[in-house]
Amino acid sequence: MKRLIIGCACLMALASCNVKNSDEYKALQAQRDSLLHMSAQSDTELSEVNGLINDVEENFRQIREAEKFLSIESKTKGEMSNDTKTRIKDNFEMINEILKKNKADIAKLNQKLKSNSGQMSGLKATIERLNAELTDRGNTIVELQKSLSTRDAQIASLQTNVQSLTSNVETLATQTSEQASKIKEQDKELNTAYYMFGTSKELKEAKVVTGGFLASSKILKESIERSKFIKIDIRETRSIPVYDKKAKILSDHPADSYTLEKDARGTIIVKISDYKRFWSLAKFLIIEVG
Repeated sequence: MKRLIIGCACLMALASCNVKNSDEYKALQAQRDSLLHMSAQSDTELSEVNGLINDVEENFRQIREAEKFLSIESKTKGEMSNDTKTRIKDNFEMINEILKKNKADIAKLNQKLKSNSGQMSGLKATIERLNAELTDRGNTIVELQKSLSTRDAQIASLQTNVQSLTSNVETLATQTSEQASKIKEQDKELNTAYYMFGTSKELKEAKVVTGGFLASSKILKESIERSKFIKIDIRETRSIPVYDKKAKILSDHPADSYTLEKDARGTIIVKISDYKRFWSLAKFLIIEVG
């Protein structure tokens, strides 16, 4: 949204200068249109997700209401009346259909999480909660059927269908868990960076840089070996000590995203004030000391 506001502001400024036919104006107009389209898509996607979640929640509410009646009947002794048998059978069939629908809707949510993991970070926890509810409701229904089956053979015959559905629910829960684990690994990789510090000689010997003295140091990006670097999580690392009184950052990082400060011993510490900006240009931090 911030980018959209900036784009629109720039567009208005260019328009006021009567340069609507300029390449700059056309480029900003195209950027604005693209951002508007992306915003509309995001709103539509979010609306669909919220609609699915609300439907699933309402379905679970209906199931819980039906469970109250079935629970009372499961504890009642004696012969059932025909009306009671019909009502119990109808409740089980309704629950069976609702569980199937919720299973399908949760699968849709899982697919949306898979394709939009970066934009719907809170969806994973919601899916896990709904899956747990789906499993609990299925297990509860199976237990109620076992209790009621002793009172009527027709009710006992419904047991296989719900047990099969419960098995499918457990499979879906496993798939969602695997997907969540995959997303977690992807998230970890996205927030992983590497750093190395050393003298000019040490960096050259590590085949990280070339040049120096009269020629400017150049980072050898194609020959960088991750195993030679210290691996960090950029979300958790805000300062990097280099244990030397002189230091110079050779890799490319926005100047306003960090400072070089000294500790009590006078040695340099790289203080990262904005980690997202700092690592936006490079995930390898190379520091020359000495």
